[in-house]
Amino acid sequence: MSVLDSIKNFLIGEEEGEDYEPLVDEENEAETVDVAQERRNREFKFNTTATVQIVLACPTDYSEVRSIGDDLNNQKTVLLNLEKVKADEAKRIMDFLSGVAYANGATIKMTATKTFVIMPKNVGFSGVDLMSEIENSGYSF
Repeated sequence: MSVLDSIKNFLIGEEEGEDYEPLVDEENEAETVDVAQERRNREFKFNTTATVQIVLACPTDYSEVRSIGDDLNNQKTVLLNLEKVKADEAKRIMDFLSGVAYANGATIKMTATKTFVIMPKNVGFSGVDLMSEIENSGYSF
């Protein structure tokens, strides 16, 4: 065996030779199990830690909406405060961000008057549905 063959066998694995024994199904020893299929069926477990990034956005006019949309596209949770924006611009901002949220599968929850949380699809939210509570009390946005 040459040096190149030994390096190749080390990196790729040794070629199937005489000592190769196919895997046998335990229930029916007559049939052999496909080695490639068995490799595809292996389970892998990954230990991951997820971090949630929250961005506080207090726009003063519609020109700032693009950076907020970029944050949503980057799967960040946005806490949106529209208290400093006029009503007509607030409506335009919400229309735009609603479209961005819909495209990303995100959800929008109203947490207080003129304050919203826009969450990516992998972030959950629990609590009272404030939007319906506010609408029942007569407030219209």
